[in-house]
Amino acid sequence: MKVERKEQGATRRSILQLLRRHGQMSAIELSEALEIGAVGIRQHLTALQQEGLVYICGLRRNVGRPAHLYALTERAESFFPKHYERLVCELIESVAAVGGEAAVTEILEQRRKTLFTRLAPQLANKPRAAQITALTEALAEQGYMCECEQSEQGDWLLTQYNCPFDCVARRYPQICAQELRLYEELLATSIERDTTIAGGGHCCRYRIPG
Repeated sequence: MKVERKEQGATRRSILQLLRRHGQMSAIELSEALEIGAVGIRQHLTALQQEGLVYICGLRRNVGRPAHLYALTERAESFFPKHYERLVCELIESVAAVGGEAAVTEILEQRRKTLFTRLAPQLANKPRAAQITALTEALAEQGYMCECEQSEQGDWLLTQYNCPFDCVARRYPQICAQELRLYEELLATSIERDTTIAGGGHCCRYRIPG
């Protein structure tokens, strides 16, 4: 069973790679490229559609029966390596080289203000539990891999297991300070941060009053 699942996973990754390379392909084209039966390819495509990674983007009308064309969704882009973190690090370093630490702090403050404007309406007029849930979901969409839970004492723990800007945070702790300030502004309360990834922890954990 494990071998079968491994093979299915490899085939589906191959399908995603082909669609990434060619943009749009039919089941027959994928079948020919991977030397797998069309019935099997369609089963994989159905599974990928259910996972939100592939969608039908059109029809190709040739002689005979029209063929559906498949393409990648935005969600599928996460399967392909990107070097945004390295680019961000290089940009921040360039800003520091030109304007010093003050310039870095200024652009991070501007980022905080932009995020506040974007996120505040999602939390407005909601009870604390709904606010924290909304914030957790918004951060997860940004790649923070986070979760929240309420302790027996009534306060909330917001835990982030991934930092999208880890390399920046390790070099410029201002980004951690700005994020803590952002959460305090959004939730209108003081927040205690127990640990950070940039500081050597396995996660960033925020303790929020109930």
